[in-house]
Formats: sequence, C-alpha cells, structure tokens
Amino acid sequence: MTTSITSTCGCGSFNLKVDFPNDSVPLDRGLCLCSSCRRVTGSCGVSYIIVSSNQAIDITKFKLTSYETTDRLTRYFCSTCGAHVLVKVSRNQSWHLATGPWDRTEGIVNWIGSKWVDNTLDGGVSIWLKEIVGPDGKKKPMQRWLLQDWNGGELVPDHIPLNTLPEEKKFLTNPRKLEAQCHCGGVKFYITRPNEESKKAKSPFPDLMVPYHSHSPENPNNETWWLRDNDTKYLAGTCTCRSCRATSGFEIQPWAFIPKCNVFQKDGSPIDFNLGTMKSYESSKDIWREFCRVCGANIFWHCKERPELLDVSVGLLDPKEGARVESWLDWWTGRCSFSEDAVSTSLVAALERGLKQWGEERAAEG
Repeated sequence: MTTSITSTCGCGSFNLKVDFPNDSVPLDRGLCLCSSCRRVTGSCGVSYIIVSSNQAIDITKFKLTSYETTDRLTRYFCSTCGAHVLVKVSRNQSWHLATGPWDRTEGIVNWIGSKWVDNTLDGGVSIWLKEIVGPDGKKKPMQRWLLQDWNGGELVPDHIPLNTLPEEKKFLTNPRKLEAQCHCGGVKFYITRPNEESKKAKSPFPDLMVPYHSHSPENPNNETWWLRDNDTKYLAGTCTCRSCRATSGFEIQPWAFIPKCNVFQKDGSPIDFNLGTMKSYESSKDIWREFCRVCGANIFWHCKERPELLDVSVGLLDPKEGARVESWLDWWTGRCSFSEDAVSTSLVAALERGLKQWGEERAAEG
C-alpha cells in the first residue's frame, strides 16, 4: 500500500504524482537554513523529501532548468515560473522532491526542526519554530542543529543560543546599503535606508496585517505601513499562500516590503526588471514575480495595484547581516500571511505561535 501526493508548480507545467510506501511515512524532515539554500531560492528554509528508487522520474517530460550548486548536487526549477521542484544527488543518483508545491504534507512529512542554524548567524526562522503539534495532538519540541541533522548531528548548545546577530559580527555590516544577490550572481542589487521618497508609495494593507478573508485591505489614510521603527527599517513577514508555495517550491516565503525608489542596480541606477539574468512570470492578472533564469532564485513580487512597492525575497539579502537582517527589517509577528491556505498546517501553526511568542517577549523587553 502507498500514500500518494501530487506536486504542481505555479504555472502547472510541472505536475508529478509520487507514491510513498505506507510503512515509510511519516518522513522526518528539518528545514535547511544554510546561506546557499537561502540564496538559490530566496526562501528562509528549504525542504526536500527523497523519492523511492522504485519510482522513475523522467525530467524530459517537463520544462525544467538545471543548476549545479555543487559537483554532487543538481537542482531543477521550472523554466517558466521559477519553482524549485527537484534535486538530484550524484553520489547515489537519488531524486529529492521539494515539498512546497505538494497538494498535502500532513501525515506524510514529520517536521522535526531546522538544520545549518550556525550558518544563519542569528538563528533565522529556527527561533520561531520551537514546538509543533503532532498527529496525536501532543506538542513536541523542534530541534535546532548547528549543521547537519543526521548521524548524531550537534544541536545548538544552550550557552550559545544563536538567536541574535553576535556583536563581533556587526562590524562587517553596512549601515547605509544592504547588498542582495542570487546564488549565481546573475542578479545583484542593493537597498538603501528609508527616506522621504519612501513615504510617497501608495498601497492597501497586506494580508499579513489585515487578513483578506475577514477584513478590507483598504488604506484610505495611506498609512505607510511598510516603514517601521521611526521610519528607519522596513516591514518583513512570512507568506504561505498557494502561489508563493508553488512558485518558490517551499512552505514559507519571507518577504521584505521595500519602496521601489530604495532599490538600485549595482551601478546606482534604478532597479530594472530586465536586470541581468532576471526573468518575469505573471502569476495572476497584473501580478508579477521575478526569478533568476540561471539558478532559480525567487527575487521580487510586484503588482499593478501598488507599482511603487516591491516584495523582496529576504533569502537574497547579505548573509553577513544574519538571516533575519534585523538591522534593516522589522518582522510582523501577528500572523503568517494567508496561513489559512497552508498545506503544512502543523508547521505554519508552529511558526505563528513562535512569532507571537517572540513578539511578546520583545515587547516585554521594551
């Protein structure tokens, strides 16, 4: 007997049914937070599940682009919408399927924590993923591994919590310019601090702050919700909508909301959506997503309704700033955007609980 899932990318050109033997599920999986995965996807944590060797995968049936991250790892993403869908490991010729585009994961994937936390400098999303409710309704702790999570991988020690950017690392950061790039370097840009021009953008409230299923997003007073901390930082948040999952390849997409006037090409000219190896995909009417056509990194989200405000993939931002980039970003802790659309409901519920607890703790600290 088997359990089946279907993986479908954002444009639908990749559609693959995979069967898992019932005696093999649920399959343990930790999110990889390493800087390489973050920059090749734009995400805050990636996850793949190995496919049984009995199941043949013919990639020639799909319109995919391959990208070698290392000499032993080849990633495949949709050439049309940019969704990361597969990884092939040369060592054993095994296929691994990205979990974000699945039609279901509950009861199939057992989320156990985060790995390569050391590579984030500040803990990344692992600080929000503290405990998860299992199928039996009981809470269990989510682990944080310094590096790999197999063969007795070392956990983050209590005396080195890895939850903020270490003081000794802060001298490496640039307080005036935030560099960003994809893994292959085909797309490079930078972000500047908020200024008076940043306030001129107009936008309804995002679902992150005002759930669209229950409230109106209208912003009649044009509140500059994207500016935070006395207009010195930008708002950032997480999204788990179907479109983000299916065009990134992963459960959680982190976005920073940046006015277009504060995003520049490396030479100082305004950002151009034809920059370098960037490619656009219209995921819905008048809504576009940009990704790198070489490595598949998810870069921007923008729309006709608010043309002067961009969503920027946080995974591309300078890793020296720490994965959460808190010297530039203020994270929304009230909810995960479109959490009601989540497929990995236990994982997203854990994220939301962790975000709210973190926000309460920070508020208490003043």
